[in-house]
Amino acid sequence: MYDLPPLPKVPAKAHIKSFSLLRSLEKDFGLAVVIKIPPAKAQDETYDEFICNDQDQSNIAEIIKTMAEYGKLTLLFKQNHLKQLGAQINHVHPLKFLEVVFSDPELKRCMGEIFEDYFKRTGLLDGLGPSLSREMEKGKLMQHIESFSKAVSASADGIRPYFQNSDWESLVRHLINE
Repeated sequence: MYDLPPLPKVPAKAHIKSFSLLRSLEKDFGLAVVIKIPPAKAQDETYDEFICNDQDQSNIAEIIKTMAEYGKLTLLFKQNHLKQLGAQINHVHPLKFLEVVFSDPELKRCMGEIFEDYFKRTGLLDGLGPSLSREMEKGKLMQHIESFSKAVSASADGIRPYFQNSDWESLVRHLINE
């Protein structure tokens, strides 16, 4: 790898057209310049269009049951397998993940057991929380509260404050007790 020479300093008040700057980079430093044009904004998916097939549901169930049924030491040995399962469901929208858990009475019970243990709870939320926050930042959560609440048999008004405050732990606790 080669270090490039430093770029010439441009006075703060100088106005350079982007085209001339690109030409300068190409000419002076031999850099090929690629301009990326963002794709046209895709239509927002409806909640029902979020992908979560039978294999995804099976992987989610295995993750939740494994975390609920085994102690910390055993989970340490199963960590690689759980990470592989997590990687396989990485494409699943976090609301669909929660729907799979909270629409199944056994998985809902398992989630309650996970939340009783600090280490299991934080381990789960370390993956789920950032995923929900990313979707919130992209503006892809609030419009799905109604559909999600129906899917998990919860009150939309009851869960909306957790979304507004990005309080994911309290959201999951609320769903466990719903």
